[in-house]
Amino acid sequence: MKKHLPIILLLFAIINGQAKAQTITIQPYLQDASPHAITIMWETDSLPESVVEWGLTQNLGNQTSGTSYPSNGTHTVHEVPLTDMQRFTKYYYRVRTGAALSEIYHFKTPPFASDQEPFRIALMSDMQRDGNFPDKFREVVEDGLIEYLEEEVGSELTDNLALMMIPGDLVDDGTDFPQWKETFFQPAEKLFRHVPVYPVLGNHEYNTDYYFAYFKTPQNGSPGFEEHWWYKDYGNVRIIGLDSNGSFAGDEQLLWLDSILNASCAIDSIDFVFAQLHHPYKSELWTPGESDFTGEVISRLEQFTTLCNKPSIHFFGHTHGYSRGNSRDHKHLWINVATAGGAIDNWGEFPNFDYDEFSVSQDEYGFVLVEITPEPNAHINIKRISRGDQDVVWDNVLTDSLTIRKEAGQVNTPLPVFPIDEEVLPHCVTLIAEPFSSPNPQAVHGQSHWQVTTVPGDFENPIVDQWKNFENWYFEVDTQAGDDLSDEQIPLLQGMTTYQWRVRYRDRELNWSEWSEPVMFTTATSPYSPNLIQNPGAESDLQYWTVTEGVMEALPAFDCEGVSPHSGEKYFIVGGLCEHSELARAYQEVTLSAYTDSIDAGGWYAYYGGYLSNYGGSDLPEMWLSFLDENGNELAQSNTLSTLNASWTKVSEGYAIPPQTRVVRMQLRGTRHAGTDNDAYFDDLFLMVGPASVSCDSMPTSTQQSKVPLLTLKINPNPMSDFTRITFPKVAADALMSLHIVDAAGKKVKTFRQHGNRPFEIQKGDLDEGMYFILLKIDNRLRAKGKLLVGE
Repeated sequence: MKKHLPIILLLFAIINGQAKAQTITIQPYLQDASPHAITIMWETDSLPESVVEWGLTQNLGNQTSGTSYPSNGTHTVHEVPLTDMQRFTKYYYRVRTGAALSEIYHFKTPPFASDQEPFRIALMSDMQRDGNFPDKFREVVEDGLIEYLEEEVGSELTDNLALMMIPGDLVDDGTDFPQWKETFFQPAEKLFRHVPVYPVLGNHEYNTDYYFAYFKTPQNGSPGFEEHWWYKDYGNVRIIGLDSNGSFAGDEQLLWLDSILNASCAIDSIDFVFAQLHHPYKSELWTPGESDFTGEVISRLEQFTTLCNKPSIHFFGHTHGYSRGNSRDHKHLWINVATAGGAIDNWGEFPNFDYDEFSVSQDEYGFVLVEITPEPNAHINIKRISRGDQDVVWDNVLTDSLTIRKEAGQVNTPLPVFPIDEEVLPHCVTLIAEPFSSPNPQAVHGQSHWQVTTVPGDFENPIVDQWKNFENWYFEVDTQAGDDLSDEQIPLLQGMTTYQWRVRYRDRELNWSEWSEPVMFTTATSPYSPNLIQNPGAESDLQYWTVTEGVMEALPAFDCEGVSPHSGEKYFIVGGLCEHSELARAYQEVTLSAYTDSIDAGGWYAYYGGYLSNYGGSDLPEMWLSFLDENGNELAQSNTLSTLNASWTKVSEGYAIPPQTRVVRMQLRGTRHAGTDNDAYFDDLFLMVGPASVSCDSMPTSTQQSKVPLLTLKINPNPMSDFTRITFPKVAADALMSLHIVDAAGKKVKTFRQHGNRPFEIQKGDLDEGMYFILLKIDNRLRAKGKLLVGE
């Protein structure tokens, strides 16, 4: 008996080892569903056996085998396609590898478009784990999406939700194998085992093999890039997945997109096209994250929508917050569906900008639902469900919604009211039109578009081109509150000039009216000085301008791959195209000796501005005024005007001239944020002075982003060696105070929370030597900021 014991022990060890290895490490999840087929995947740490048992009841009854392949050296991914299924039908299944057996789950196959079934899609992105809130993605999925659908819709998850779209950054580091299980699949397993998930690559996946091992997306992209871009039809929607990363974001993908959009136009069963990709073209919460490639995608979707009468949306992430906007001239939506776990990009934490295209931007966690209704009244209803932020958790609050219909609605052409064939003062003309109206009694005024030209009947290059929305949630304030969109103030027109203007209205479902018939008005003599800037549009090259840093150029149209001037033959580039620098500064000084008595008496304003632009929406042109006394000392500095628009944009503002001012210095600055050129463009700059008594009630007027005024924190001692105290103005005793310490790279390194008026007592602890930004939120709103220098 003893001589057989080693053999018995060996057999026991083998069997025991196999049993231990037969573990499902990633629970089953669904991929690439169609009316008659679906792929089921899972991961084990064991044998290659890949079996799915399935059927119309929990008795199952069918069995299908598939394939397996390694996800890394010790784990195996199993992939089993199920075919010959009935459409729009509930199926039960479980997976088996050796002795490892999952629970029984269920899913529902998609319908045909001809079935005309309504359905719902969920979207979220950037669930990459934040160490401060490591359970956030699970919370967004289980307490957020699943609970919301159970409470608001009822029934089973598979009846409530057709599929899940994720535009990138599924994990924080795609090369770190454990993150896929621990931070992506495990937190969402209660969702993914019932509903197919369709992701695209973000930058944090790092194009890793793990991503391609785990996902079976539709194999219909360009040869060799099938898993980088693809399309999928569900009901009356075509979903297009794109890769906006690095070398993949190029012409080959765009040519493929052109072909898919052309085909989609001709397919009658497709009513809507949804694209998803990771990077934004414009981002209000984090401008450095923008991508020109996404702008190319938007341009194609816009043209498709207008030519084919099929509304489109591009969903994205990368910026950790929510934004919803739309194109001006096309029924195309821009929606950022983040963040589902990645650290929030808080207002003021990174560079921000208020873009015309966006109506709502919020720094928060949450997800988006799109409810699709088929013909005969095909439409989509979009909802943003917020989970709050890192300081205040919201329990599934509906914070934004809108409806878009396939068929165009009718909006009546507005009628101009004032001015018509009248002479008006030029300093701030108010255009007035009749109120919004529509044959549809449910239609509501959503947007207005105003244009003014000096060339009768020619609005190709208007001198005023202002597009306003009924809401503009930016920096936690609706800057459009109270605007009924039926009038618009136009500042700083030229005196003794004839103008034409027109307007069009849009409802909240993105249907435009026709343009009103142009009407004429003239301006009287201006109460301001003439333009005091010499060579305001580069026609005399750089004459009268002094360059203090970097490169400034005066170029004709399209030289060195530039753009066309706003007017005339040339324009300024502060930063340079033919030669370039990352940062450039220049100025022109204007002597105010002719206006000394009026200035010293008080009540005189400087009205300044110009047309600013850049090439692709990244590089930043900025301008401001410095007011100097007779000794060259700076008395004051105006607000900075800027834009990130890639088309010429007029910016202007009025600023009270301090008494004793003798010289005004107009300062220009160009900052490169992307590429090698510094595309900070300026043209038709102006500076006029005059009495404040003739200014409009709304002056100063500016296209610079509107921010909540931020207080400056008192930090003492500063620099800090061991300890510092941070104080702020008095607040309510029960106010929630959140203090964030952000390093120079923009990473939040510490957060402190308390209630009431006590100052924050900060110990150096493990803070490294260097500069830090301090952000203070009071009741979840950013209210103060400061800088802290930490010494040795």
